[in-house]
Amino acid sequence: MKTKLLQGACLVLYAASIALWILTGNFILFVVLLSLHCSEYFIVGGKIGAQAGLSKGKAFLLCMAFGFTWWLPLKKEQDRARE
Repeated sequence: MKTKLLQGACLVLYAASIALWILTGNFILFVVLLSLHCSEYFIVGGKIGAQAGLSKGKAFLLCMAFGFTWWLPLKKEQDRARE
């Protein structure tokens, strides 16, 4: 439940950054979100997605949309399965 709320908050943040861009012309928040999520994919999200059996494209889209709220619960689940 907590994960879904955080993922929803992430989507709301994207929507707010796009609205801010449209209304004020300030696109910095949107660029920061994209940069952060893109770097998360290359640092950890791609690896965790591959370990979970996801395609690179699906892992990339999930990481871009939800960031750590997607890959962190998946990583914890994988760690529990190993133990």
